Amino acid sequence: MKKTLIALAVGSAFTASAAYADVTISGSINAGPAFVSQKGGSNGASNGFVGATAPGQNFVIDTATSPGVVTTNGIGGTGSNWGINTNYSNITIGSLEDLGGGLKLDFAYQLTANFQSATNAATNRNSHIGLVGDSWGGVWWGTNEMLYESYYYTVDPLDGAAGMGGNLQMMGTPGFGNVFDSANNPSTCVNANGGIGCADFYRRDSNAIWYNSPNFNGFTGGVYATLPAYKTNSNPTTGASGINPGLWGLGAKYVGTSLPIQAWAAYESHRDMFGMAAITPQGTWNGNILTTGLGGTGSTDKGFQFGLGYTFGDVFLFANFERLQYKTDGTFLFNGITAAGQLEYKRNAFGFGGKWNMATGYLGGQFIKANSGDCTIPGQGCSGADTGGYMLGLGYYHTMSKQTQAYVMGTWNHNDSLQYYTTAGGVGAPLSYGSNLWGFTVGLKHSF
Repeated sequence: MKKTLIALAVGSAFTASAAYADVTISGSINAGPAFVSQKGGSNGASNGFVGATAPGQNFVIDTATSPGVVTTNGIGGTGSNWGINTNYSNITIGSLEDLGGGLKLDFAYQLTANFQSATNAATNRNSHIGLVGDSWGGVWWGTNEMLYESYYYTVDPLDGAAGMGGNLQMMGTPGFGNVFDSANNPSTCVNANGGIGCADFYRRDSNAIWYNSPNFNGFTGGVYATLPAYKTNSNPTTGASGINPGLWGLGAKYVGTSLPIQAWAAYESHRDMFGMAAITPQGTWNGNILTTGLGGTGSTDKGFQFGLGYTFGDVFLFANFERLQYKTDGTFLFNGITAAGQLEYKRNAFGFGGKWNMATGYLGGQFIKANSGDCTIPGQGCSGADTGGYMLGLGYYHTMSKQTQAYVMGTWNHNDSLQYYTTAGGVGAPLSYGSNLWGFTVGLKHSF
């Protein structure tokens, strides 16, 4: 439901002209108390990277001199936390103007509504301006969640992956404590974030241009890319390489017009966003490593997903598959060995779930399994064993009115001994690899 206002656009101080345009205000407030608890864990087990101390270090080096070395850093244990989750709460100011001849101008400015903290400020979310044609689709530019992510949250049975139990807990991420790249500027993957990298394909991007097709008998698709706004030159003083962080992607989807089936696929490629740095600190950009010559000089990370869905009356069932791959070129120091080459990590995941629409609301649930990864370290062997996990998500939304729903959602995450998939939302438990984690939330969703 949208509320329409009349916005008065006043001309310069030297003219008396004025123009009126219809403006809509819409949004969704989705919030409630949440609880997260973790138990077990691997007593802080990290990996065999000698000297590494940061979270997210989950390879086991396999060499003739130190097979299967595993170090500990004392992060293990149990813990729990309470808080208020505001999920994807947002307020959008938009305008759609008919320019004639089947052409429209589309504008929107969307703000987050994170009110769980007195110090939180409203920040940009999905905001754009563009042109839409009745016959050819639309072109926009601004900040947006792209097709790779949107295919996931549109199929997610727990209210679009709003938080607890949603597929963003395990899809679009390699794990290691990562869930949704909140930074929408690709340069923050190597600068403002301290060089921890951007590993997630569940993300929002700025300086972007995208095209979405019209609906051709159930078929839709699109392409998108970020502009090279953050390109840097090499630094002759520090030896840091020049980088050009950005991404591009494409996707296609079919929603049957006569048969109750759905099918979708998406591909996304990240350039110089150093996702490996979120898995192991050795994979960061060499501009973030004080020792000249060590670290990554460039990276290419890729994500691919496809899925199928079928509707039986009031029940929708689906299954999907994903492969993530991270590659960083450079010179790396592991286990006392310095070698140049390519650092690589890749993993597969699959999931299935369903949604049952009832007279009183809907019930949704899903299961996702992430397999252990495969890895490569220049100059020595590497094993990604015990880096998998699985999760269960279940939720019920009860219809109170056309605009308001009450809900309860829960999740159970199991992590292998060298992995940490976590929950989404603003409430998290202390980090512990190999932990079993569960959480639940109750709340209200109001759309306007």
